[in-house]
Amino acid sequence: MNAMLRWVLMACALAVLTACGFKLRSEMVLPPELTIIRVQVADQFSPLQRNLEQALARSGARAPAGNERSAVLRISRNRISRWPLSVGRTGRVQEYSMRYEVTMQLVDAGGAPVVPRQDIQLERTYQFETIRAQGTPGEEEVVRAELERDMAQAILRRVDAVLSGR
Repeated sequence: MNAMLRWVLMACALAVLTACGFKLRSEMVLPPELTIIRVQVADQFSPLQRNLEQALARSGARAPAGNERSAVLRISRNRISRWPLSVGRTGRVQEYSMRYEVTMQLVDAGGAPVVPRQDIQLERTYQFETIRAQGTPGEEEVVRAELERDMAQAILRRVDAVLSGR
């Protein structure tokens, strides 16, 4: 009897999930006019450009060859900043916050805006343990790398939302 009740509850849970519109996030599908796209990032040494190019390639886009006309994903501002959030009794910082700010715009091959210029901000906090100060810079690098990956995905979700609304 217990097994039968479990199966009924699982079937009800699946029915509720499908009824609410839940679906797994999939790769973005670009329209044909945006399959040739160039990524321009203000800081050319930022990992954001590489992350965006890889994510766009997974979506079916490719970089332009030579002087080939292409859509352009412009990242005009690309900044990571860090500031202390809390200070302990000894006057040392115990917690930091890191913010990643980007201004982006997507234009088609003719220069017409597809996604208007907009700002995106992501923020993470992390602990700074004064006892383990040697391991803390590594934690900051992990947080920075996560922010860079998450920012590429946030940009693509914005593009996908605009393209889906067309």
